[in-house]
Formats: sequence, structure tokens, C-alpha cells
Amino acid sequence: MRRLAGVIALGLTLLFVASTASAHAPGSPPTSASGSFVLGRATGNNASFHAYISTLGIPPGPGDTLRFSWSANSGIGPAISFNIHAHPANSANTSLTYATTYYQAVADRVDDSWVVAGSGPYMVFWDNPNNVTENVSYSFVLLPPSPDLTVFVVFPVILAVVVLLLWVARRRPRGPKT
Repeated sequence: MRRLAGVIALGLTLLFVASTASAHAPGSPPTSASGSFVLGRATGNNASFHAYISTLGIPPGPGDTLRFSWSANSGIGPAISFNIHAHPANSANTSLTYATTYYQAVADRVDDSWVVAGSGPYMVFWDNPNNVTENVSYSFVLLPPSPDLTVFVVFPVILAVVVLLLWVARRRPRGPKT
């Protein structure tokens, strides 16, 4: 019976000490951020906005789902370009031709989501190809990955097998004592 208690204690310890790979733990509340900015005309200054998602208050991690919504001039447009991308690690080159693009759209309004594939740093980029100023409003909601319930299934099965083996071992007839 002491062995069984030890197995249970070890299993519970492993259950509660297991680390998560996400920027925030599965089952934790969503993280959100919103704001607005102005994109200048294509022929002028500030025609694009390029930022790390983490600087917007959203720390994406593997398995997270990033829900995003944005509009240009309240969704009236004209359409602008938007993408989510990552540059190679330790690279000083921030050219979009030197990046991996995970999401891309040309629209006046977007409501969508993206599941974060791996660790960042991830960036967003808006670009105004038009000769009019664009007021951009955005909202991001980062949802943590679903909790991994595998341990809640595997541990009871292992425990049941151990109990069954102990029960069978105690019921087995023993040879005569000499």
C-alpha cells in the first residue's frame, strides 16, 4: 500500500509541476489589446506601420490563437495591405522579402484568427498603397491553447493497472510454507 501511495504522490507531483510552452498557461484568461493609428498617403511619410506583436501588448506563444480585427476608415476603405510575419532570428534585416509570412490580406476590414505555429518574434505590417490618409483601428485577442488533458486520462489508467496488478498478486495462491 505504501508503494501505491508513492506512485500516486509522484503522479500528482508530475501533474502540477509540468511546464507549458505557451506565452501564458492553458486555461488562463485571454489577453487583449486595441488601438488606432493613421497611415499616411502612399506618396508621403508614414504610409506603413510595422511592429512586433508583443509591443502591442500581445505575447504570442506556440499553440495560442490570435484573433484580430481591424478596419481602414471604419471599413469604408479604400483597401490596405496587412500581414503577420516573422523575420529570421538574430537578423537585422527587416525587409518583408526577408520574412516568413503567416497571414496576408488586402482589404478595408478584416476579422480573422491565426494559430501561432512556434515561438516568435512575430510582427504585423499595415501598408497604405492609396493616395488618401487611412485611419486604422485594430483589436487583438490572444487565446491560450486548450489545456492538455492527456495527463488526466493517462495517469488514472496507469493507476488502475498498478492497482489491478497488486490485486492479482495478492490473490494468487502461494505455495505451501516449509
